[in-house]
Formats: sequence, structure tokens, C-alpha cells
Amino acid sequence: MNRLRRLGLQRRIMLYVTVGLAVLFGLVTILGLGAIDQAAQLVFNERLATAHTTAGILERDFERVATEIDEAERELAGSTGTAAALLDRLDRSAPFLFFRISGVWLIDGQGRPRDAAGLPRPPATSGSQLPLGPFDGRYTVLRAMGPVAGSVSFAAIAVRLPGSAGAVGSVVVVHTVSLNSTADYVPAIHGQPGSDASSASGATDATEKYHLEVVDPSGTAVLGIGADERPGQPSRHYAAIAGLVAEHRAAALLHQPEPGAGFDPHVMAVVPVTSSPFYIVLEQPVDVALALPFQLRERLILLAVLGFVVALVLAWVTTRHVVKPTEELTLAAERMALGDLASPIDVAAQDEIGQLAESLEAMRLRLKEAHEAIERTNSELEARVAERTARLEQLLRRTISAQEEERHRLARELHDETAQTLAALAIAIDRARDALDGSGTQAAEQIRAAREIAGRLLAETRRLILGLRPAVLDDLGLIPAIRWQCETSLAERGVETTFEADPPDARLPSHLEVTLFRIVQEAVSNIARHAEARHARVRLTFRDGVATAVITDDGKGFDVGRLSRSGDRDASVGLLGMQERVSLLNGQMEIRSAQGSGTEIVVQVPIAEEAAR
Repeated sequence: MNRLRRLGLQRRIMLYVTVGLAVLFGLVTILGLGAIDQAAQLVFNERLATAHTTAGILERDFERVATEIDEAERELAGSTGTAAALLDRLDRSAPFLFFRISGVWLIDGQGRPRDAAGLPRPPATSGSQLPLGPFDGRYTVLRAMGPVAGSVSFAAIAVRLPGSAGAVGSVVVVHTVSLNSTADYVPAIHGQPGSDASSASGATDATEKYHLEVVDPSGTAVLGIGADERPGQPSRHYAAIAGLVAEHRAAALLHQPEPGAGFDPHVMAVVPVTSSPFYIVLEQPVDVALALPFQLRERLILLAVLGFVVALVLAWVTTRHVVKPTEELTLAAERMALGDLASPIDVAAQDEIGQLAESLEAMRLRLKEAHEAIERTNSELEARVAERTARLEQLLRRTISAQEEERHRLARELHDETAQTLAALAIAIDRARDALDGSGTQAAEQIRAAREIAGRLLAETRRLILGLRPAVLDDLGLIPAIRWQCETSLAERGVETTFEADPPDARLPSHLEVTLFRIVQEAVSNIARHAEARHARVRLTFRDGVATAVITDDGKGFDVGRLSRSGDRDASVGLLGMQERVSLLNGQMEIRSAQGSGTEIVVQVPIAEEAAR
């Protein structure tokens, strides 16, 4: 379900439409195929009815033979006359459709031939009884009782003649041969009196043409009408109809030949001839018999497929007209989300989507106006902030410069006045000590104590002077000043210090040297006062127009974030001063530290930009 929801709108709609159309066209196709199957069954029933009609025609001819015999018997007042006379009478009667008379036998009451005419001839053995079997009516149709040269024996029609005084009468056996033809069998023409094969060949409708076989109980085709029929030989259909013959049942079926059988599939109607042991087999090719159902099935499938495809195309076009504006609106919304408020929303639609597009366009215009107002406000604010930042930087720069100048002035005054005065005081105390040497022990001790105090005060004053403005920075430059700072601040506290420097090609501007010195000085002072380190390392490099100072120690470290929030005020103020000095030089400072893992401070300052000021 989630996968379905992730599909696009058009794909989801098309999926629903496809399923609906598939169900609809599937039901229509199933119903149509059911109707076509019913039509095919009607074709089978119609062929079966035609076979019954053909069987009726054959039975009518058998009846005619029996009627001719009865009429001859009445004309002769109970005497049948000779076999030759009966044969002549039958020959002069109307022609039969499927057979002709080839011979007549007169059988006495004991079943023995007493006279014969035509073919076949009776058995040569005198007194032999013929197996005529029981009579259900006044005549019965038997299998042929002998061959006829040049023809295919068809059947023997045994007609019973009543005797006198209740005695069993004699029997007339009429022998027939089949009227085979290679022309098609057309029931509508063959069923008419006087029809023949030539008139049947004139039928033009293929559905009216059949092949006809009459098969005896042994499976031999005793009659064949059609181009591929084989009268006198075993029927190719007997294997398919053997079950029907055994059950004496009629049916219409589709005969699928075995591979290599030499004939195509065909529809076959099988009907028993009631008054005989024979079967009518009426066959027609499948593509002829079922041409209409096949054509309807092909058309139905073709129309169903075409209708399904056309419906899908129409659904695609319709959904495309609906989905395309929504896709355009989606793209417009994405552009708006990305900040593009200048591109108008131009979606041609007059329905709800058009109303949505108008609403989005109105929203875009309002957002554009608000964005422009915000940009104007931001520009004004940025200008004010930039102006005030520049003023603050200038003020801070001036403050630091004034601070450095004040330090320089204090250092000079301390050097020129206080240090000189302390030095003169020390000299005066030395002279007083020399004058009192040996004359007053207690006064001499006090003078020596005063001399030591003056010496310490002079040393502290000189250290203060160097801290305010070391003369080595002005005289020798940045690298010697930083090396001196490391030696005086760290070495005196027992911190082993490694100092490395790659000197620049030329001496840096004074304000840049002073700022870098103060930054390194503050970092070194923090190591001396707070780090409790045993080793420290200071490295200066000047490459690609950037001055880089890296100060590391193996001290106790600290939490940089926590210190910036609430910690050692002296340390945080010192770090803040370092950051401010780095910012004034448009540089960057990074502090890496953690509890128990030492501290590393990396400072990078552009040289060329500061040198140009």
C-alpha cells in the first residue's frame, strides 16, 4: 500500500483505470466468448440435424425399395414372378440418391435362394441357408452379401413377402452398390428428386457443402461423396466414432486427426440409420463449419484489445490534461521553495486547478513583495551593521593603538624617570652604606636591607617596562621578541620550551608585529599561569601571504565551551582579547583543548592585507 502511495498521481490513476478496464473488457470478452461458444454449438446442432435429414433420405430410399416389391407382389396376385422381372421393375423406378440396384434374389421360406438375377450371384452350394436374421418390420437392411465387380457393394435390402395360411412367406433380397462421387455433398440439392453430382457442384456457399460417408458396423466406408473419401476402404473416422457406434448414439464432434493422418481437423456429425446397421458420417472442415464463430471470436478479441488500448490512450490523454497542470504547479511550488519568486505561474486551466494556479500566483506575488521588503530591510540592517562594525573595529583599533601608545609612554616614563630614580636611589644607598661601613653595624644592616628592596623594585620596574613594551620588539623584530617572551615567561617557571620560526622575507608592519606579539604573549602567559605544563612548543610560519602561529602545551587543558560560558574570568578575558585582536586582522583563531589532554591554539593572519593598510 505504501508503495502504491509513492506512485505519481497519473500512474496511480492509470493503474486504477487499467484495472477497471481490464475487468470490464474481461467480462465483456468472457460473455462474448460464451455467446460465440453457443453459436458454435448451434453449428454443431445444425450439422447434426443435416445428418439426420441425410439419414432420413437414405431410409426413404430403403422404404421405396420395399414399396416397389410390395406393389409388384400385389400386381402378380401373390406371386413375385421371376427375379429378372423384379430387377427390371426396380431399374425402371425413380433413381435412388445414394445407391443403385445391382441384383435380386428370391429366397424361399427355408431361407434358400430359388431364383436370382444380376449381381452378386447366390452361393454356389445348393441348399445353403442365408443369414437373413429377424425382421422387425416388413423389411430389414443388411450388409452386402457379396462383391460386385467394378463397384462398391452398399447394402442388401431384405423384404418379407407374406405366405398363405399363416406360413412363413418368402423373402426378396435386393442388392445395391453405392453411388460414390468426388463432388461435394449438398443436402439442399441432393434431397431434391432427380438431383445428381453435377447439380450439387454448382453450389457456391462453402457452408452448404459436405463430405459424406456411410460406414458399416465393421468400419468400412460403403459410400463416399467428396474429394478425399475412400469408399470400400476402412473409414478414417471409425476410431473417433467407435464409441458412438457401440452405444448406437448420434453426436456432433470436432475430429482432431493424429499427427501424420493426412487430413485436416473437421466438424463431424454421426447419425445411425434406424432401419440398418449403417452410420451416416457428415463432415466439414473446421475453417468452413466454424468460420462464423471463429470470425466472431477473432473480431471480439480484436475489438476488445483495440477498445482496451483506445480506452487506455483516452484515459492517458485525459489524466495527462489533469496531471500536467499539477506537475507544473508542483514545479512552480518547488521553484518558490528554492527562492525563485520572479518566475510567474502560467498554467492554462479553467477548472479547480486553474483556481489553484491563481491562488498560487497571488501567493507568489505577496511572497515576492514580502521578500523584497525583507531584502530592503536586510540591506539597510546590513549597511547599518557594517557601518557600526567598521566603527567598532576602528574604535577598537584606535583603542588598542592608544593602549599600545599608552604602554609605550608608560614604559618610556618608567624607564626615563622611575627606573633612573630607583637607580640613583640604589647608588645613594650604596654610598651611604660605604660611608657607614664599620661605624654603625645596625644602620649598615638597615641600609643593606633598603638596598635589596631598591634592587628588587628596580628589577620589577624593568620587568614591568619590558612587559609594557619590550625594547627587543622595536629593535630586533617579532621573532626575537617572542623568543625572549618564551624564555622569560616559561623558562623561569621550569617549562621546557621549543621555539621554531621561519622568518619572513621582510619585516612586518609595526601594528601587525605588535598584534601577533600580544596574541602569542597572552597564550604564553596562560600556559605559565594556568596550564601546569612541563613542555610547550611555539611555532611561527610565514607562507603564501599568511602568518601562522601554533602554541601547544601538555598541560591539564580545559573545556573550551564551558570556559566561554562560565569559568576562569582572567583566562576567558584573555582568550576574548586574543580573539578580538585576531578579528581586527581579519584572521582566524582555533582553540583545541580538553581536560587532561593539553591545549593547542592556532592563529592565522593575512599578511598582504595588513601590509597594505
